[in-house]
Amino acid sequence: MISIWLLTVDKPEGVIVALLTVDYFSPSLMRTTTLEVILPIDSIGDAMATDSALVHDPEHGWEQCPYPAGQSTFKTLYLLHGISGNHGDWISESRIRSWAEERHLAVVMPSGYNAFYLDNPDSHNYYGRFVGKELVAVTRRMFPLSHRREDTFIGGISMGAYGAMRNGLKYCETFGNIISLSTAMAIDNLEYLVSDNLFFLRRSFLESNFGDLHKVANSDKDPVRLAADLVYCDRPRPRLYVACGNQDPLLEANRIMVDRIRGIGLDVTYSEDQGGHDWNYWNEALPRALDWLPKD
Repeated sequence: MISIWLLTVDKPEGVIVALLTVDYFSPSLMRTTTLEVILPIDSIGDAMATDSALVHDPEHGWEQCPYPAGQSTFKTLYLLHGISGNHGDWISESRIRSWAEERHLAVVMPSGYNAFYLDNPDSHNYYGRFVGKELVAVTRRMFPLSHRREDTFIGGISMGAYGAMRNGLKYCETFGNIISLSTAMAIDNLEYLVSDNLFFLRRSFLESNFGDLHKVANSDKDPVRLAADLVYCDRPRPRLYVACGNQDPLLEANRIMVDRIRGIGLDVTYSEDQGGHDWNYWNEALPRALDWLPKD
């Protein structure tokens, strides 16, 4: 069951994009889930030319100036939110629509709840499979998105950055590029992060997502292990863009992760800039990351 609502159309110079909300039933989650989609439509010039033709010759204008078919397929970024967020975070907290417009980029923003985009068979919440396989297949059927790996990107912030890193590496045949901003993961110190002060650091919460905390390192929840597996098994190697604020409490964990993945042999661009673990920093970092994505 699929429901789509066209919420708004922005009209800057150059391109028109639509913002759509999609509800559909997910087999990976066994429930209806919601996502936001930013989709380029055509250029404002083409739309105005069509309107002008219809105004001046309403009987034959459409034949003389048919509404343009638009680009056949679009490069696509699957963008994941952070802890306590949902599919609407990017629309309400950032200028993602404007950035997508400027780059003629389709953006798909699903809800990951607080599941770290991992699979939990006990509750039938297969979020890893959802973002790594199902979501890409479903949105490609719905919209004119490129099917090429090199045109398919995954990214996120905090918890979503970990989800992008983990699933971008695990499903490396799907994603050609990964954007990871302020990655919320400290594999070596996960056990020592346990605290009752914050819900997402409580042992019960962490174990509900990661299982036995002593077994996370060197598992398929460990991005470094996944990167090593790609090299060992000669699988496709995504390019990575990792960024973290210099006042972020996760800064050292991000540095360690980058050094290890680089040491394994993957192409990692790392940016360390002024800022903390918040939207002020992410709104500065994401446009730079989008500029890093391949243009052709």
